[in-house]
Amino acid sequence: MAITSNKNAIAFFDKDLISSKGKHTDALYITVHVKGNQVPMVLIDNGSALNVCPLEVASVLGLGLDDFTPSRQTVRAYDNAKREVLGTITLEVNFVPVAFPIEFQVLDIASSFNLLLGRP
Repeated sequence: MAITSNKNAIAFFDKDLISSKGKHTDALYITVHVKGNQVPMVLIDNGSALNVCPLEVASVLGLGLDDFTPSRQTVRAYDNAKREVLGTITLEVNFVPVAFPIEFQVLDIASSFNLLLGRP
């Protein structure tokens, strides 16, 4: 992994792959630190238009509904189902050695990831 001259860009190289296969089509998951907690299974999805924090993960991080900024936003999932956004929250996400404040949409969903980082 390398940090490029653009402060918002992180580059990954073949040596960073966990898989022993060369080329792959696996989803890209990373581990970050948020609020002093190591958070694994953070999905990088450049096809997503927003960052998502499932409510269950927010709860584990010690956050509740009072911590969220109210939102009237509705999002559509990959299967075209509507999901109500419970609120938004800005979290300091540490990628070691850099950290960025990132705004997340909090959704009450079951998911295969702990956080989703999209391209908002």
